[in-house]
Amino acid sequence: MGRSSGSRRGRIASVGEEGRRPLRARSLGLALGALLAGSLLTGCDDGSGEGTVVRVIDGDTLVAVVAGEETTIRLLNIDTPETKHPDLPVQCLGPEATDFLAERLPAGTEIELEYDEERLDRYDRTLAGVYESGSLVNAEIAAEGLGVPVYFEPNDRFLPEVEEAAATAQSEGLGLFSAATECTVPAQVEQLGAAAEAIPQTVAGDPAQALADATTLVEDAEALVDALDADVLATGPNAILALPLAAPFLDGQREAADEVLERAVDGRDRVQGLKDDWDEEQQRLREQKEREERERQERERIEREERERQEREEQERREREAAPAAVPSDEEGSGATSSGSGSGSGSDGKSSSGGSGSGSDGRSRDGSGSGSGSGEKSSSGASSGDKGKQSKGSGSRSSGSSGQGSSGGKTGCEPYGPEIPYSDDGGYTGKRYGMPGGK
Repeated sequence: MGRSSGSRRGRIASVGEEGRRPLRARSLGLALGALLAGSLLTGCDDGSGEGTVVRVIDGDTLVAVVAGEETTIRLLNIDTPETKHPDLPVQCLGPEATDFLAERLPAGTEIELEYDEERLDRYDRTLAGVYESGSLVNAEIAAEGLGVPVYFEPNDRFLPEVEEAAATAQSEGLGLFSAATECTVPAQVEQLGAAAEAIPQTVAGDPAQALADATTLVEDAEALVDALDADVLATGPNAILALPLAAPFLDGQREAADEVLERAVDGRDRVQGLKDDWDEEQQRLREQKEREERERQERERIEREERERQEREEQERREREAAPAAVPSDEEGSGATSSGSGSGSGSDGKSSSGGSGSGSDGRSRDGSGSGSGSGEKSSSGASSGDKGKQSKGSGSRSSGSSGQGSSGGKTGCEPYGPEIPYSDDGGYTGKRYGMPGGK
């Protein structure tokens, strides 16, 4: 059964009787011989054939029984993310593309094959457009966004339809073009763009965490820009986008990634400024706090010293008040007395010091006086008259002693008064100690 190809509608309808050229050619070619008839049976004369699906290998490769033999079919003009490449990791949406083809063409499904100019690739796989129920499966894969158009010269028979399907997937944001699938380039660009938009204009408190987040964002954006470089992209999880026909889409993603990086850098620099301001303010506050602490300590020191000074003065005052009165000095203790001096004379030539009466029995306040008489003896006062009569000298006593005799050079308080002459009516004469103060 023949198929017309190259339509951009994504679906190929069955043709009428004019499309049955292989059968008609085979009928007319019976006379040409067995060789020509064999070629017609395999459908190789006009580039078509039939087969039965055995299994799906990956998103763009399957095994089918064609002309009685298992044949590996590589779908033309479509490339899906790798899952079995020996030198590449499993790529973004590679497993999903494999699952799609396996569900679309399960084992036992009858398929129709159409070929282009070259039927085999370097791996001896048959290159074909695969139809099922009149639909080009190559284009269906592209319409889901699970592959991108690819052109391996000279085979371009199915390329227009695959490109149209891929453009629809891109405009609708499906598969590899979806920002909702984490591993895709659009998702990474959108995620980083949202993070760049979320970098705060201002921060309450320490901006350290915001700065760390912004710095990490810049690093991630730089990594994405680097990953979209052609050489790096070809070996990464989105290597499918390194194909030439994906270049327009990839260029747009690179521009978007560059713009995200620029916004991330601006945001980081802004937060860095906030961090610098914060650090300066914290330094100022620390210095102010240290200064206030020093001032507080100085005030406390001054107050403590003043308190200690007042306590010392109070203690000294109390000690002075509690101390006993001091013993008066010699001059202060002499009272109203003063050292007396006097002289007496008599006929016997004897005299005594310490004060004497003069004639009458009078006392001298200042402890000085003089007396004279004709008696044989005179002692601080003399008697006058007859020999047999004696009279008391009025100056026999003196109150002028202050407890310190003027004779002998002694100082201090004496236990007795000065020696004074003494006589009585019986004729006794002598000396005795007077009471303190000359009494």
